[in-house]
Amino acid sequence: MFKDIISSQVSSEFVSPLFPKQGDDVEIKIYTGNVNVSNVSAFTNRFGLEWRYEMKKAGEYYSCIVKAPYKVENLRYYFSFVYEDRTYYLSKKGFTMWAPAAKDQYTLVTDYTSPKYIASSTCYQIFPDRFFNGDKSNDVKDGEYEFNGGVVSAHTFDEIPDDYEKARCVDFFNGDLKGIEEKLPYLKDLGITVLYINPILRSRTVHRFDCIDYFNVDEKLGGNEALSSLTSKAHELGIKIIIDISINHTGSDHEWFKKAQADLNSEEASYYYKNNDGTFLYWQNVDTLPQLNYNNQRLRDIVYRSENAAMKKFLLPPYSIDGWRLDVAPELGRTETDQLCKEVWREVRASLREVKDDLYLVGEDWNDATEYLEGDMWDATMNYFGSGRLLRSWMGEKDRFQCQGWGHSPELEKYSMDAYTLAEALKDTENASQDLSRFFRMNLFDSHDTPRLHNNLSIYNEDIYNGVVMALYMLPGMPNIYYGDEIGIDGKLGSVEASRYPMQWNEEKWNKNVLNVHKLMGKLRKDNEDLAFASAYYIPLNKDILAIIRKGKEKGYLLLMNKNNKNSNVKLDISSLKSYSKLVDIENNQSIDINSEITLDANKSRVFIAY
Repeated sequence: MFKDIISSQVSSEFVSPLFPKQGDDVEIKIYTGNVNVSNVSAFTNRFGLEWRYEMKKAGEYYSCIVKAPYKVENLRYYFSFVYEDRTYYLSKKGFTMWAPAAKDQYTLVTDYTSPKYIASSTCYQIFPDRFFNGDKSNDVKDGEYEFNGGVVSAHTFDEIPDDYEKARCVDFFNGDLKGIEEKLPYLKDLGITVLYINPILRSRTVHRFDCIDYFNVDEKLGGNEALSSLTSKAHELGIKIIIDISINHTGSDHEWFKKAQADLNSEEASYYYKNNDGTFLYWQNVDTLPQLNYNNQRLRDIVYRSENAAMKKFLLPPYSIDGWRLDVAPELGRTETDQLCKEVWREVRASLREVKDDLYLVGEDWNDATEYLEGDMWDATMNYFGSGRLLRSWMGEKDRFQCQGWGHSPELEKYSMDAYTLAEALKDTENASQDLSRFFRMNLFDSHDTPRLHNNLSIYNEDIYNGVVMALYMLPGMPNIYYGDEIGIDGKLGSVEASRYPMQWNEEKWNKNVLNVHKLMGKLRKDNEDLAFASAYYIPLNKDILAIIRKGKEKGYLLLMNKNNKNSNVKLDISSLKSYSKLVDIENNQSIDINSEITLDANKSRVFIAY
């Protein structure tokens, strides 16, 4: 059937250059294989009109040269061809017998500025208080201060976090930036090339989303000098640093808010939103997190816009961080009467790129973030929508937004997502946004805001879980590994505190099988640069086995993601693999003829490089 063979995507396989400048000539291709087609054409938008280009056959592809538009327009395109006397159209929507709507056409953003290294990187997320204590001199002491009904307590890494009702987010394990610096060799060995570190600016709590000073690193983490030292050492090892920040709200102990409370007519009072009754507005009604009001132009200058703005300070030497993760990003500047969100994020991007042109901005968004990913706001989203929520459903969890308590106590689906459904879901969520954005997503299934998937013992199967880990590394974009997942760190369900256990550094307690999978997949990404912008295909072989295929300019990459509880043999009759002759298993270097049957042990997944 021709629909199983003919294909195109925005990827290195089909587009050159993949990141065109305005006015560049761009070659676009469609793969037709051995299908007998005629009148193959490409249609693009140009000067407000639709232009048709006749395509020429080159091997198993048809290609043509189109012009990347100038100024405001992106390059949109789709294809048509005649097969058995019928005209068909191909777009992201698939095959139709009518021309596709603009939203379904392939899209190239000209002058796209997201940092290219992200697409080949592997990221590791660290909750700094719980990772490693490298400097005892800045340790918090028991009873050091009180905040929000809690008294500061100090703990060792042999203890576990208390519930919120007891700890009140002031239970410190005294991990710090020096501790992260000391563990850089461990991270390098794991294959990590990007670190995403939860908030580090001055604050009262252990999570530090309650910032009280946007211009200084928390002394409890080692202060500004510790950040400077960490970024310097990380960069020497080829590791980038992304820091978490919330500019949606401050902490209630911020000097701005104290002045605002003391004098409602002060300049600082206008930095915060107020309710109709004159009381201050708090993010999600959390009374330690007053929400900032970006109608105030002075506030914009202080936070991100002026030459000496807080967000610019840490992009510059001696800190030189490589990007910001943007907390609760879609909620910024939004009230019943204000919708400043997109305006502010456009300004943030433009302002910060004045000092760092390869800046990476990743927004926290649990849903479809398409509207923010057009190249003028965020570079990426934390891809809960297109990776985490789907992969957890494959394991058997009910989607978190169908559960009580925001999913911290996951419920189970009677019927877990099968390979047919997962394939459609992965394609659908990728196709929602403009095409280049998928290569810059931060893919994840665990974070500081979720239960750890491997701690859900009601569904946990190590072999199936390892297949999910492999998928995370194979999807377009950058995999993000939550600290400790790679060694099977302890934890519970029920709250965020239960997913923030201190890192386990006793190697005798590590799950070496899971760790080896992470190392193997990290090496695959690091050693194979053409994986970064490769095409992605999702082919269900049966209800329990999904083939995830990445096809680069030189090689192909195949994951057989398996949750069949019996041994099975599969034969790969897949058009995107037809141009290769052999598969090599990355775990044991076993070479297999592309036309041979492949054996899969019960629940075990395998990854191959295709030559």
